[in-house]
Amino acid sequence: MWNPASTGVFLQRIETPESNKIVLKILRKPSGAGYADLAEETVTVLNFNPNDTEEYSLQFDPWSDINVVADGSIDEKDINVITRLALEFRDQTAISSDSGVFLEVTPVEGKRLLVKVSVLDLEDVEQPEFNYVLNATSFDKGESFSVRRINPHSDPAVKETPGLENLIKAFIKMRL
Repeated sequence: MWNPASTGVFLQRIETPESNKIVLKILRKPSGAGYADLAEETVTVLNFNPNDTEEYSLQFDPWSDINVVADGSIDEKDINVITRLALEFRDQTAISSDSGVFLEVTPVEGKRLLVKVSVLDLEDVEQPEFNYVLNATSFDKGESFSVRRINPHSDPAVKETPGLENLIKAFIKMRL
């Protein structure tokens, strides 16, 4: 079973005859937490109409910690950043709608910004299984990203994966 080992955001698309939604789990590990320590989880849900891209709504517990903009308060800016991330996930076509993703910033030396995208098989929703990793790298402070699939099990070569740049840019606007 896959478990997040760091701070980041888990995204999952759920489509049923009754509703379509993107579930976002904002996961934060307290400073000083060890690898085995669980992250604090804040869940939000973006409900959307698949026939009208402008019809959507974000639902969250009003007492939840959705503060993802570094201004010290939970406000409309936070709601907009979370909504943008969910919409970018909804609209991307590079990752199957049967998969979930966990996005996390990976610390690296130098001027490089690295976002790790763990793609998860959600056949068993209660116990998602790790599928593969995408590394999104920027050398211009997040203005542009090169996204590459790393598949250590079958091929040492990396494959460029277009279509995720807007999702990655929406994610790095969050301050977790």
